[in-house]
Amino acid sequence: MPSNPAALSALQRRVWDGRLPLEIRLAPADCRSYADSEPYLIQYPRLSYLAFLLPRLHTFFAPKLINPDTPANEAWFEFETVPLKWHYPAGLLYDIHSGAEPVDLGRRATVEASEASILAHSSEQQPLPWKLVVHYSELPSEQLYPLDAEGRAMRDSFVNAVKEADFIRNGSARTVMGMSKDDSENLWKSVETRMLQHWQIW
Repeated sequence: MPSNPAALSALQRRVWDGRLPLEIRLAPADCRSYADSEPYLIQYPRLSYLAFLLPRLHTFFAPKLINPDTPANEAWFEFETVPLKWHYPAGLLYDIHSGAEPVDLGRRATVEASEASILAHSSEQQPLPWKLVVHYSELPSEQLYPLDAEGRAMRDSFVNAVKEADFIRNGSARTVMGMSKDDSENLWKSVETRMLQHWQIW
């Protein structure tokens, strides 16, 4: 972790502004045409959640859906047949499933060697864009919790993650637990607003 405040701020900015190119296709079982539908392409914030994409994806794929009346919140994502957990940020899901080997920082003598190792490992990851499939049927309920139309499950999952992070960092979750209901709601709204403002369609 950089000790220089300017370096720390720059690192935080790079993490916050990180993007991940996605190519999302409709599952053949949900597509009314024999041919594949056109993919949905987007530069997506690494710190955002794939579930935020569901309304846009539903609008995009509705003309091709066998059942266009399926609610957007009933959709789910997979990568190479693996269902993706919606309560993990997109960047974390990519890092978990991209196939990169973990970097052993304990064996590196210098920061430069560590950075070279990280770059070498990043080149071994799956090629970009990250290719996902969105489904509108056959939710694997033994692996994924269903999403509700109001987004309460997403919000509650985020707040719980913030509590866990607070506990890990400070040894207590008192800071988050002491937030007022309005502050808690505003924190979640700021996450939604920030991510929705930074979508880029290819």
